[in-house]
Amino acid sequence: MILNPVTDGSVTSTGTSTFESRILGGVLVTADGTNDATVTLQADNSDGTNVFKLVTKSPIFVAGPISIGSQAGYYSVTGTGAAAQFYEWAE
Repeated sequence: MILNPVTDGSVTSTGTSTFESRILGGVLVTADGTNDATVTLQADNSDGTNVFKLVTKSPIFVAGPISIGSQAGYYSVTGTGAAAQFYEWAE
């Protein structure tokens, strides 16, 4: 399993990233232990198919592979102290 980062470090709020392999390989979620961190990933844009959703109060690493079906992934990271680093499955 080879994972390549698709975001430049941890991200917050919303944005898009390119998953050349079209496969989500993993997500490293930062949370403050008290407040919910909500992380979602959708194919293409904010109206796209929901590919991944996680709500946690604790930091966690979730591994794939999860097919996105597209090279474009739209992410949303919300919550006090929440951040996420997305990786694509390269091999």
